[in-house]
Amino acid sequence: MPSNPFDKRTRGWYTVSVDTLRGALVLLLVALAAGMGWLGYQRWSAGEAEREAGDLLAEVAELLARAEATRPSGAFGEEYDAARRGYEEAVADVEAERYVEAVGKGKRSRALLLALLEAGPGGAGEAQFIGVTGGVEFRRGERGEWEEARARVVLRSGDYVKTAANGSAEIVFLDGTLYTVRPNTLFLVTRKQSQLFGGSEQAIRMEYGWVNLNTAQRGGRVETPRAEARVERESEAAVTYDQATSSGTFVAYRGALDVESESGETRRVEALEQVSQTRGELSAVRQLPAAPLVLRPNDNFETSLDAADELTLAWEEVPGAARYALQVSRSRLFVDNLIDVDSRNRPSARLGLRGEGTYEWRVAARGRDGLQGPWSTPRTFRVLAARAPGESGDLTPPPLEIDQVQAYGSIFIVSGRTEAGASLRLNGEPVAVAANGSFTKTLQLTAEGWAFLELEAMDISGNETTLRRRVFVDTL
Repeated sequence: MPSNPFDKRTRGWYTVSVDTLRGALVLLLVALAAGMGWLGYQRWSAGEAEREAGDLLAEVAELLARAEATRPSGAFGEEYDAARRGYEEAVADVEAERYVEAVGKGKRSRALLLALLEAGPGGAGEAQFIGVTGGVEFRRGERGEWEEARARVVLRSGDYVKTAANGSAEIVFLDGTLYTVRPNTLFLVTRKQSQLFGGSEQAIRMEYGWVNLNTAQRGGRVETPRAEARVERESEAAVTYDQATSSGTFVAYRGALDVESESGETRRVEALEQVSQTRGELSAVRQLPAAPLVLRPNDNFETSLDAADELTLAWEEVPGAARYALQVSRSRLFVDNLIDVDSRNRPSARLGLRGEGTYEWRVAARGRDGLQGPWSTPRTFRVLAARAPGESGDLTPPPLEIDQVQAYGSIFIVSGRTEAGASLRLNGEPVAVAANGSFTKTLQLTAEGWAFLELEAMDISGNETTLRRRVFVDTL
């Protein structure tokens, strides 16, 4: 029997079918809209990355032209070539539609070029004073006038630095090498091709005196009138030269260095080794004693004049040491020392406490041949004034301010002020505080990207202040 089109059961089946189709159509339209939106977002995102890469590479191209036009002839050759290679690789990535990779390489080239331009005339130069104690002067070129050195003064190729008998300075170079210039020293900041080692390098040419240097990711070069030393990366070394006797020394405390004399002799100097120079000849390599391990007191130890009238300094004996050198100073550069002796036969010393203040001390071992090894890591102790009976302590946290943060890739120079006599740490590392409360600290951060500089100050009463600054680390 044929079905009745008006039967209720039949009408119900058709009604359900229409609703289902309608719902399916809605879902299909939603999915289609979502898919089109996703495709649109992808195209927009790709377009944004393409535009960012294009704008960035246009900026880098302009910086390349400026760097080529303004940098001294032959200077910063390796850095400039690295920036150009990064730019060319980024252009190739754009042509292959690898926009994210192009942006990353472009940003590195831009950062490097900005550093080179900053190092040009009127910029950061080859190096910068970060700490000055006592008589320190600098001169622009051969005919300039001697001027008083101050923290943050820049040095360029062709500038001279001179320290007096009571003078010392810390100088950081653009490549991260840190020089500590000892008293009675004169040298020239230079950049030139090394005949022995090749390549254009930031360097110094010593006339006389004594410098210590700590190299970073790149090595350093020190030239004396009779020899040349190339210090490897991540090394600690010292170079001395006596103008009157035409003699010098080349020491490696950590890492290694290579020396060539004017007569063509060469020596490889490894860690805890030394080579002496007499006129144009080099001695055999000689071994140095290790740095003593300090036992007590602990770093940042505190005492008071009403609690004790003496303090014992102690360190472990060093194998092969015949005696020890000891220095106690109010200066972190150990200039105008309160105690400066090199004849301690025992691994300890007792100090009579005569006045309040913050003091630095360090010790080094001398072998039976008279050669001195590296100094121990300096430690700090503080002597507080005697407190009157019933006197309440200070409850005010010390002031703490950051005046300036200068970035050189992964190297940061932080300057600021806190309370005189306060102990200070930057990212856990101790920071020396001057008598007026000012400080300058160089810190290298390894992780690329955003990071924090954290300063912690504690005054002599135990009150604390913490300050944080967000910075961007770019390991070029």
